[in-house]
Amino acid sequence: MLTEALLPLFRRSPATSRILNISSQLGLLNKVSDPELKRLLQDEERLTEAEVEGMASRFLAQVKDGTWRGQGWPKVWTDYSVSKLALNAYARVLARRLQARGDRVSVNCFCPGFTRTDMTRGWGKRTAEEAAEIGVRLALLPPGELPTGTFFKWCTPQLYSKL
Repeated sequence: MLTEALLPLFRRSPATSRILNISSQLGLLNKVSDPELKRLLQDEERLTEAEVEGMASRFLAQVKDGTWRGQGWPKVWTDYSVSKLALNAYARVLARRLQARGDRVSVNCFCPGFTRTDMTRGWGKRTAEEAAEIGVRLALLPPGELPTGTFFKWCTPQLYSKL
């Protein structure tokens, strides 16, 4: 994974390094209806990278054999939503791991909102430039205001979901 490959460089930086993932609120836990999966992903202290990979592998296997419907996965843009669910979970696990090591690396995700892109076929409330501006503002937060393991909707930390 690119992030893992870059971690040694981030750790050597004299300043706090920042990993900021463009995600989506479609990848939040409130989109999951499988209680077991939701419980696994909500366990902030014990969730592991292997469990996140296992979740993604389970989804892919169910898609391959045609059994994914009715299994508690997000209902809207399911493949995209599951990819963002995995990204948010991995970011939370990575943030916890780096914080425990004392590394000065913040790991966060943000949703820029419904953005006009090729993927949305030109639909959306924001331009790509406006979405990028949100990312830049978050990336440039002063170190004292910089959280880790947080999901931002636009520029606001979401209290209902810490990723």
